[in-house]
Amino acid sequence: MYYSAIGVLAALVLLIVNWDILWSGELYDKPAWNVYRKFLFAVLIYYITDILWGILESQKLSKALFVDTTLYFIAMAAGISFWAEYNVAYLNEKSPFGRFLKYMGKGIAGVITLLTVTNIFKPVLFTVDSSSVYKPLLPRNIMLVCQILFLLIISGFALTSMIRGGYSYEEGTRFRISASFGLFMAAFLLIQVWFPYLPLYSIAYMLGTCLLHAFVVNDEKEDRKRELAEAEKISELRDRFVSLLDNMPGMTFMKDASTGKYLACNRTFAEYARKDSTDEVVGLTDAQMFDAETAAHFVEDDRIALSMSKPYVLYEEVFDAAGKPKQLQTTKIRFKDSTGRTCLVGMCQDITDLVSIRREHAMTKEAYENAVNSGRLYNHIAQTLARDYTQMFCVNTDSEEFIEYRGGESGSTLSEVRRGWHFFSDCKIELCESVFSEDKEAFLTAMNRKNLMKALNCRDTFVMNYRKIAEDGTVYYSMKISRMENDEEHIIVGFKDVDSEMRETMAKNEALTTALDLAETANRSKTAFLAGMSHEIRTPINAIIGLENLALKNRELDSATKKYLEKIGTSAHHLLSVINNILVMSNIESGRNMINEGRFSLRAMLEQLNVQMESECGKKGLRYDCVILDEPEDSYIGDDKKLRQVLWNILSNAVKFTEAPGSVKMTVRKEAEHEDKVTLSFAVKDTGIGMDKDYLSKVFDAFSSQSEQSITKFGSSGLGMAITKRLVEMMNGSISVSSEKGEGTEFSVMVTIHRGDGTENVQKGEIDPQALYILVIDDSHIEAEHAQMVLSEMDIKADICTGGVEALRMMEEQSQNGQPYNIVLTDWNMPGMDGAETSAEILSRYGKSCIVVAMTAYSWDDIRDEANKVGVYSCLEKPLFTSNLLENLGRIARQSDLRIFKEKERARLAGRRILLAEDVDINAEILTDMLEMENIKVDHAANGKAAVRLFENSTAGIYSAILMDVRMPQMDGLQAARVIRAMDREDAKRIPIIALTANAFDEDVQLSVQAGMNEHLNKPVEAEHLIRVLGELIFDSERSLGKNV
Repeated sequence: MYYSAIGVLAALVLLIVNWDILWSGELYDKPAWNVYRKFLFAVLIYYITDILWGILESQKLSKALFVDTTLYFIAMAAGISFWAEYNVAYLNEKSPFGRFLKYMGKGIAGVITLLTVTNIFKPVLFTVDSSSVYKPLLPRNIMLVCQILFLLIISGFALTSMIRGGYSYEEGTRFRISASFGLFMAAFLLIQVWFPYLPLYSIAYMLGTCLLHAFVVNDEKEDRKRELAEAEKISELRDRFVSLLDNMPGMTFMKDASTGKYLACNRTFAEYARKDSTDEVVGLTDAQMFDAETAAHFVEDDRIALSMSKPYVLYEEVFDAAGKPKQLQTTKIRFKDSTGRTCLVGMCQDITDLVSIRREHAMTKEAYENAVNSGRLYNHIAQTLARDYTQMFCVNTDSEEFIEYRGGESGSTLSEVRRGWHFFSDCKIELCESVFSEDKEAFLTAMNRKNLMKALNCRDTFVMNYRKIAEDGTVYYSMKISRMENDEEHIIVGFKDVDSEMRETMAKNEALTTALDLAETANRSKTAFLAGMSHEIRTPINAIIGLENLALKNRELDSATKKYLEKIGTSAHHLLSVINNILVMSNIESGRNMINEGRFSLRAMLEQLNVQMESECGKKGLRYDCVILDEPEDSYIGDDKKLRQVLWNILSNAVKFTEAPGSVKMTVRKEAEHEDKVTLSFAVKDTGIGMDKDYLSKVFDAFSSQSEQSITKFGSSGLGMAITKRLVEMMNGSISVSSEKGEGTEFSVMVTIHRGDGTENVQKGEIDPQALYILVIDDSHIEAEHAQMVLSEMDIKADICTGGVEALRMMEEQSQNGQPYNIVLTDWNMPGMDGAETSAEILSRYGKSCIVVAMTAYSWDDIRDEANKVGVYSCLEKPLFTSNLLENLGRIARQSDLRIFKEKERARLAGRRILLAEDVDINAEILTDMLEMENIKVDHAANGKAAVRLFENSTAGIYSAILMDVRMPQMDGLQAARVIRAMDREDAKRIPIIALTANAFDEDVQLSVQAGMNEHLNKPVEAEHLIRVLGELIFDSERSLGKNV
């Protein structure tokens, strides 16, 4: 039972001695004491097991004794771990050795715990037999030896630290306590090894904790007393500092230098910051209390003060939190507080009233003399500027001091009227009172000192016009601000009345705007007038030409009547030519005559011109020659229609002014070439009447003529050469003329155009007149009969009618008879059902089997948009002539699927391979089925890029043709065709490429031709038509190589 008695005694001693530590946690709320408190609770549990051990042993309760002994060893392990952690925290040892002690204690505790748990299943630490006899085993003694070594290591570390020196009094006390306790406990444990049944462990803990409490708690209480004393002193000093701040004159504050937060301030500063108490200021920064500009100013001052080793004194003008300006004398001092933190204390004295009094009433003698001298200088400057201004200010931008000068009207002498301060505040507001309300904001912005100085740094003078309120309304004023030469502080602000100049300028601008509007209106009216008049004039002219042609068909005419009719026809054609020239000139001036580039054959164009000119020259008995030098290429890209019109105007002009037996000669030459561009020259020389040198400079002017005699004799409107020059300039070319009176004239035209690649559109076969059946619709019966006559001369069957309703009836009848019309030529300007309405109705009913062509005296550009909306994309000008009608009908028919062409020879398609580029799968499948039914092999590409890749990687000549959809992702058909044509392969140059598109506009056909495609087919494509086109194109392509197809 002595174990129980010693346990009870030890527990009572521990509770009594360490009561304050166990239950007064807030007094000892430090890391070391928190761990020490856990250590005491572990020891208390250890004592409880001692008490139970004695009772259970006496009662021979072996199992309960075994459990109690197990708890005894677990409590021992916890005590060792907490003791190691306490020593490290108490000695404030953060070195690697301290961590070693901590982990060593936990390691020993862990091994004891592991052995204790293992002992439950297999005896390794101790045994308790059935007679309740406790027997320690060897590992138990080893654990005791480890604890002894651990305590000796702690004591050795403490003693070594004491011998090494360099520690404070408090640190020395702690070293002595740790060393003493370790040696004391190690001695008792050593005895426990030899006498395992004696309760020496409990006695050692009891005496050791008493020793620790006696020394450690007293040491801690002394520290506590010192801390309380220091805290009291700090509180007293803080109260004194706050009292000092509140009673200091002016504003006082203290900041944290690193964060910019206020640590303290007096009530005056809190009022300046518009806060109810000083506590509301603490913790805030300048940016949280003041506007951005003021806060930035304070931060910059703080930065300067922190960089100085002495007090920083400055005078500054700042705005409080309410936006009121304040003049302050501020002193800022850098210091460190008791914690080593860098702080900034500031004291601000409000000297606003003092500065105002000094400025207004206390000018010193020296300041007065400077002002007088400055006044003389300013007066001299003012008189110089008086020529331009009626009011002027000389301003010191630093002090805002100013001198005002006034005079009468501009040009009179200015005189000083007052001196003052605050130019950029009070004086600016005063000046702004008379400014017109809509200009006030701009005026105040311009007169802001910061904005103004920034503007003057960029340029020496700043000028602003604004409106001023006067008795008779608003008056325009000009303000000019200039920096004085070699003087960065002073500026001159001048004001003058510019109302008359401004209003005169505004009146001129308004007049110019009105004149421009009138000119544009007149130009539009002229264009509308010419368009309307051209129709009104061309309608009867067409009738005259038609009647003349009809009359000449009568074989019973006498020679005189026939001669009269021929003269009527000649005059009508001449009048029609004049009207056409006027319309072309009008379209050029209004910008409606555009360049439409496309591939063309130079040889074919010249052949057409030569045929016409040989006929014209033959009628007058002239000789015509066309010479081609330097062998220019045949294929070009340009607007061949306008180039042909230029050459025709020059050639017909040469024929007009040349009498028999004279001659007309045209020379074509390639002048230069660069990359894909070629410069061609066309020289037309005649042996006609020639021109005076004075007239050469006017030859290209509109409505100009050399003389009245020439007008009378040759019939010149004076527009032909003007139109020619404008057309040449539209093509970025040049035209010149040289002439000798009585010797003849030579015109030279030079144009630069793109070289073609030899892949002009392979035309369909010649048009078959027998396949055409045309319906002509014209409200003028004469013009309708004339059109029918022209068509019949070309072996084309045609019917006529005079209105849209009649046309629909005739088309219905012919459709039922199985002989439908395939082309409808309709007049556009008809009463009742006009051309647009008639065309829309025809196309809605018969659009798949016929095409509608506008036939009008108007310009195609005037009606193009309206016609395109209803599905009409082509136009023929009235009256119709056999010379170009068949060509125009062929051009129109080629854009459709009409079968009106003579059959061409075709190649055999079976076994050939076609490359198909189509992004829509269903379309590709349909086309593939069409071709495979003809035993044609198809390679499909989903886009232009894939098509280019397939062709590039193919064996030369493996593909006979390419079907190319125009609109595809990644790379469209036009770009793909260009890339293929540009490849360095022979088959890439000649392989037929057929465009597939849903667009039927002339522009779309032209784009596909320009991209190097041979044919243009509209979707949906009929199988028979597709096969026929493929056969014809492949036949022509391979026949050119001499192959047997």
